Amino acid sequence: IVAWNSLMISGLARAATVFNNSEYLELAVNAANFIIENQWVDERFHRLNYEGKPTVMAQSEDYALFIKALLDLQQASMTSSNTNYWLEIAVKLQDEFDNFLWSLEASGYYNSPRDVSGELILRERNYIDNATPAANGIAVANLVRLSLLTEELYYLDRAESALTAFSSIMKKSPQACPSLFAALDWYRNQTLVRTSEAEISSLITQYFPTTIYKVEADLPKNSVGLVCQGLICKKPSLTKQELLEHLEQSQNRWAK
Repeated sequence: IVAWNSLMISGLARAATVFNNSEYLELAVNAANFIIENQWVDERFHRLNYEGKPTVMAQSEDYALFIKALLDLQQASMTSSNTNYWLEIAVKLQDEFDNFLWSLEASGYYNSPRDVSGELILRERNYIDNATPAANGIAVANLVRLSLLTEELYYLDRAESALTAFSSIMKKSPQACPSLFAALDWYRNQTLVRTSEAEISSLITQYFPTTIYKVEADLPKNSVGLVCQGLICKKPSLTKQELLEHLEQSQNRWAK
């Protein structure tokens, strides 16, 4: 099942980063490549691989969690040549996700693709967290991350549309949808750090939950990095300590 394996890939990618363990990253990469090579067939994503054959079209949780896994791999692989590869796959898969499962009428993602839902009386949109996080919460956070990485604002517009669509349930039953609140945190506190590979290696092991890192060679003179809050960047950080302070401030700007 793609969704379950994706959770493990994300965990391995994060563990590889925090503990600087290449074996964890290799396991994550191998698992992700297996899914790409064996369950993304004829330009359609599949949920299961049974006896070596892809079967059952992917559901919303498969798309959402695997795109998250790809983005986690991209962040864990920034010092390798694979970093752009993971982002490119994530963008292509997000396009398919949007095409087959996005609700034009209500916003958010349906549980199943439109071309295999013909016999359903009602197409549901999953927003309640259970043993696994709800697809829409993960998907919205992915959209914010993709916006930061690609600088394409339509991802952010779609994230806002989905959060608005689920706002009533978030107010009435917040305990039922923590992943949507995590996505809201991404939307409101989204942070992009542009700096060198060396600085990223020291920062990425720490816990900054709504942060994306980008290797930037062309930084302002005498600076070590830039911390951007959405479309607005703080003043250039002149020291490592100042870069860390700017990052910490950005993470908490809506908590005050």
